[in-house]
Amino acid sequence: MDEWKPNPRAKPFVPRRHRSWFIAWKYRLRGQRSVRRLCQTGALLFLLVTIIVNIKLILGTRRAANEEELEENYDDAMPNMETARRPSHGRKVLDIEVYSSRSKVYVAVDGTTVLEDEVKEQSRGIHVIVLNQASGHVMAKRVFDTYSPHEDEAMILFLNMVSRGRILLFTIKDEGSFHLKDSAKNLLKSLGSQIASSLSWRDMWTFVVKKAGQVYGEKHSKSPALATWGDPVLLKTEVQLTSTEDAECHWADTDANRRRKTFCSKVEGYGSICSCKDPAPIEFNPEPLKDNKVYDVPVAVIAGNRPNYLYRMLRSLLSAQGVNPEKIIVFIDGYYEEPMDVVELFGLKGVQHTPISIKNARVSQHYKASLTATFNLHPDAKFTVVLEEDLDISVDFFSFLSQTIHLLEEDESLYCISAWNDQGYEHTAEDIALLYRVESMPGLGWVLKKSLYKDELEPKWPTPEKLWDWDMWVRMPEQRKGRECIIPDVSRSYHFGIVGLNMNGYFHEAYFKKHKLNTVPNVQLKNIDSLKKDAYEKEIHKLLSEAKVLDHTKNPCEDSFIPDTEGKIYLMYIRMDQEADFTTWTQLAKCLHIWDLDVRGNHKGMWRLFRKKNHLLVVGTPSSPYSAKKPASIIPIYIEPPPKEDVELN
Repeated sequence: MDEWKPNPRAKPFVPRRHRSWFIAWKYRLRGQRSVRRLCQTGALLFLLVTIIVNIKLILGTRRAANEEELEENYDDAMPNMETARRPSHGRKVLDIEVYSSRSKVYVAVDGTTVLEDEVKEQSRGIHVIVLNQASGHVMAKRVFDTYSPHEDEAMILFLNMVSRGRILLFTIKDEGSFHLKDSAKNLLKSLGSQIASSLSWRDMWTFVVKKAGQVYGEKHSKSPALATWGDPVLLKTEVQLTSTEDAECHWADTDANRRRKTFCSKVEGYGSICSCKDPAPIEFNPEPLKDNKVYDVPVAVIAGNRPNYLYRMLRSLLSAQGVNPEKIIVFIDGYYEEPMDVVELFGLKGVQHTPISIKNARVSQHYKASLTATFNLHPDAKFTVVLEEDLDISVDFFSFLSQTIHLLEEDESLYCISAWNDQGYEHTAEDIALLYRVESMPGLGWVLKKSLYKDELEPKWPTPEKLWDWDMWVRMPEQRKGRECIIPDVSRSYHFGIVGLNMNGYFHEAYFKKHKLNTVPNVQLKNIDSLKKDAYEKEIHKLLSEAKVLDHTKNPCEDSFIPDTEGKIYLMYIRMDQEADFTTWTQLAKCLHIWDLDVRGNHKGMWRLFRKKNHLLVVGTPSSPYSAKKPASIIPIYIEPPPKEDVELN
């Protein structure tokens, strides 16, 4: 101990005071309360956020909830709806409900749903239903996609064809005003609509009226903004029916008029066919065709559920010189009533069958079934004429075929005879007596040889699971095998249909509307025998030797490229490095406003068409054998395609 010395850096000693257990638990409880208060505050904030989110969801779904409520009310009410009442004066009253919304339309008549469409992204536009004013039964259902061009014109035509006194029901699904022009709005206004003139983007609308008579009701819901739709509308009204005597015509008792009476009591939208005072004819007596080589050839009309198209097509067909109604068979893909009613109106044969597959494959199987049935029903036939329900045919359609059909028997290098020229527009077709050989199969009114179908096409026809276009398949090199088709410069058929699986108003406007159709009867075709394989080559070389080479320093897309002459033969050479090089031709076709989606109408790398009433030959160099005629000083025209970015923007 004597040696111990204190450490000056050491901390002074302080005795430790021990807390009691009560004080320790007191501080611990205070800490837990703080945590509890913190949790409560967090829960309150979470609750507030949840309330705000729910309010937004409620506001955002309010419109959809209203629509569902209306639909549920309709579904609940349907079983309890009253049956049609008969007032004291004995005439029946119909209870009618018409519903319009973004995603669904329906129409109920006396508790029976006669229209209900809630398939997404389909049947957009104005739905029209026509009721018989005496019985109340549905005579016609149509939907016009008036968001697309020209559908309003189709609606105008249809409404003008409906007889006076019929009950008309209108309802919009999704959108029906974008291409509803003033002419259509004025027609609806003349029927009694107070809303039609002001219908705008994504408005909902229902309207019930008797044509040339009483307005039974109209409802409208305006869209509040471009990105939204009007609220659903449900129109409930009553329609008093007339007597049967007032709704029927009294035509002379003939076989044709009995067919007419049956037809007009069931369907509507066919205009003067059902006129009481001056009905349009349903029997035609065109001039007979002298030495008609196709009189006994069966005619297969391929049809679906487009009865108005079929009606127009059959009137055109039955009015053509040389037609034999006994040989016409209409094949309908499905058991639809109205198309068969149209067939029976004209006293023709109709065959219906069950659809197979979907989309393009369904059409393909319909063609196969129809062609097979045609040759089975006519076992002695060597050929069949194939038509479609959306074609007009020229008055000399059968004359054209009668003068050329022997070529199919005499020339094995031929694949078909077609009434359609893919490049035959109003500004590129001129000579009604001129014929070409082409390497494509145009279709749209053509003659098929039985041996070709039975021996080659039928055995390997695309099966139902292949979603192929039948015509694209028939055009493939594996089927065509180097053979060609005969076509006229001026078409003998016209494709008027704007509604179909592969057709719409925009497409028809761009590629079909301005096609030229011959209207001259009894056309004597020229140089028919020169269409045989070897003779045609001599004809082409003769044309090339007579043609004047155009100035290749000018722009072929400019009007001045072709001189202001008539009746001349001109020749131009375009760059075509190999058989499949169609770069320049495609760009040339675009600027000439002719078919440019794929390559058609050529023969050995050469195209023939008319410009300013002059015959123009376009030769692909060096691929075409005819490029050997090119003068050494001429540089083939090359048109570079636009950059991909420009194409996408266009």
